[in-house]
Amino acid sequence: MKDFLLLTPGPTKVPDRVLAKCALPMIHHRTKEFQAILERINGNLPKAFATKHPVLTFASSGTGAMDSSITNLFSKGQVILSFSAGKWGERYRDIARSYGLDVKSFEKKYGEAFTAAEVEAGLKANPNAKGVLMTLCETSTAVVHPIESIAKVTRGSNAILMIDAISGLGCDVLKMDEWGVDVVVSGSQKGFMLPPGLAFVALGERAQARMAASDLPKFYFHFAETLKMMKKNDTPFTPAVSLMRGLDEALSMMLEEGVEAGWKRHARIADHVRKTMKSLGLEIFAKAPSNAVTAVNMPNGFPSKDLINFVRDTHHVVLADGQGELQGKIIRFSHMGATACDEDAKRGLDSVADAIKKLGVLNPV
Repeated sequence: MKDFLLLTPGPTKVPDRVLAKCALPMIHHRTKEFQAILERINGNLPKAFATKHPVLTFASSGTGAMDSSITNLFSKGQVILSFSAGKWGERYRDIARSYGLDVKSFEKKYGEAFTAAEVEAGLKANPNAKGVLMTLCETSTAVVHPIESIAKVTRGSNAILMIDAISGLGCDVLKMDEWGVDVVVSGSQKGFMLPPGLAFVALGERAQARMAASDLPKFYFHFAETLKMMKKNDTPFTPAVSLMRGLDEALSMMLEEGVEAGWKRHARIADHVRKTMKSLGLEIFAKAPSNAVTAVNMPNGFPSKDLINFVRDTHHVVLADGQGELQGKIIRFSHMGATACDEDAKRGLDSVADAIKKLGVLNPV
């Protein structure tokens, strides 16, 4: 019997090389051995973000990175602009609201992407805005936003551009320094090919300059303290030692391939998945599709859970349903990290094709 193949948009398949490192005997974190691992991570991690600036690592889910990017860079009552067209853009918005920020929310229909002109209009209407919240890949809809053109607008303003790249990093092109993005947050269980449990925050110069003035509460997720300890190849609190060993290996794999080569691999697999889905008679949901995950509409009101259950039980392939208002209406097929390969794409697509045939997915209800 075949192992289950995770084609969900996180967690994703963890390569054997990474699993082997995670399974090594435990070591103490206040040792030269672990400090050497941290030194490699702190040197290599920025390369995945295409930045020369520091990338902070925390033991948490990706939401911890989103949360901390708010508490460390803003003060209560400051104006921040949120551009959301899906569940995760809404989460970033709601985190900011929960800390007393004056959030101006700009929303689009699920499946759509924002334009730079729309962000520019929002900034002109709110010249006192201190930040702009966006997603790279909106995982709930499989949409990718045009961050390069948006960054051209924000870098000439007083608002720092903060990107949730938890799903998109390593899959969709993101050049933090070259484009002028100020903050990028991410997580371990998607393009980084790791189990869940690590969160990352990359901080550009403009973002670092905001830390001293921030008056929001912070303790565990304290950027200034974390940066201070990073200079010593150490951490303020106990790190997730096994996951950090896995991260060290995952970064080695990403750099062996090359970051840009990784983007091209994801683009090739994503294009193949989208074309094959269309050839099977399914419609791509996203107007601007990401290279991390593909979302397709279920035709004729066919319930997505029936297809998902069939491919899981029959083929041991795990796909994801829609979220929120899209639950029951779409399926999400990921091709991120280690699953962005011909073998996994074929197995997943074959299982979908079999479901379409045997369940009568295309037949009018």
